[in-house]
Amino acid sequence: VYTPCSVIDSKGCPKEPIWKISAVRVEHDPVKHRISYDGARISFLGAPILWLPGLSHPDGSEAGGGSGFLLPNIQYGRDNGAEFSLPYYFQLAPNRDLTITPHLYTEVLPALEAQYRALTDRGAWQASGMLTYSSRFAATAAAAPPPNSNKDVRGYFDANGRFQYGPNWTLSGSIRTTTDRTFLRRYDISRDDRLRNQANAERISENSYLSIKGWAVQTLRTNDRQGQQPFALPAIDYRLRLTDPLVGGSLQIQANTVALIRTAGQDTQRAFTAIQWDLRRYTPLGQEVTLTAYGRGDVYHTDEVGRTLTAVYRGNPGWSGRGIGALAADIRWPLIGNFLN
Repeated sequence: VYTPCSVIDSKGCPKEPIWKISAVRVEHDPVKHRISYDGARISFLGAPILWLPGLSHPDGSEAGGGSGFLLPNIQYGRDNGAEFSLPYYFQLAPNRDLTITPHLYTEVLPALEAQYRALTDRGAWQASGMLTYSSRFAATAAAAPPPNSNKDVRGYFDANGRFQYGPNWTLSGSIRTTTDRTFLRRYDISRDDRLRNQANAERISENSYLSIKGWAVQTLRTNDRQGQQPFALPAIDYRLRLTDPLVGGSLQIQANTVALIRTAGQDTQRAFTAIQWDLRRYTPLGQEVTLTAYGRGDVYHTDEVGRTLTAVYRGNPGWSGRGIGALAADIRWPLIGNFLN
């Protein structure tokens, strides 16, 4: 019998483990760090749930990683019927692995799921997906297809990663997409009604920050039109902090721009630049004086406003802009000492 669970309670008395593997013969290979079984039987809470003629798995030591079957999953759903899945784990290298999971259903055709993970000297990334061949459920009951509707290839893809290039630059991104609006819910993968995809390059130093980002959204909502969903490309944010070489103080500069593009809707572009100067000084009597000068300029552009379905969200077509300027002085007099003592 093999089990990773405790077989004694807090008082040292024997107890039944949560799950265990029993077999006619059990062998441990100290070189390959694997445990092998002949006539294996898996039990959960004392009840046998699976019989296998042969089974092997890593022994759990630090050197015992390896390929093999993972725990099976059994569940029932109204749409797909009873489901049985048995993942198989491939250790491709100490820093890379692949998991293949076939899904068997009683009411629909099988599906195949895969996940790949990798760790490099610059970062980590993973990709997963699922693929099957089945009929598409309509997003609304009123538009439900007839029982003999044609089947189609359906699936989803999900990937993300983050990489570090030197002490300042970071690249990250994520992709989430599916073939139709009901696949993720029908196969109990996710209840999200929007899938966001994004890519971002960042540079961070002691006195500056730069972000260049782009993102897109796939809507799964019933009444949303995909053409109304925006692409943000590019979305740029830059910030810089300097020491004023003339009269002292600190100077902060910020520039930001974003373009929202729709294939069947209103397009909008915006950009602004802001500059703020601060000077802090102390008087001989202990007052703290802070002088601030601030300036900002914005520019906007909008077109295709007539393609926005909701009138209140329509902007004015063409170019527009604004400018803001401000001066401020702040005086404080911190007091410290003994009072009436």
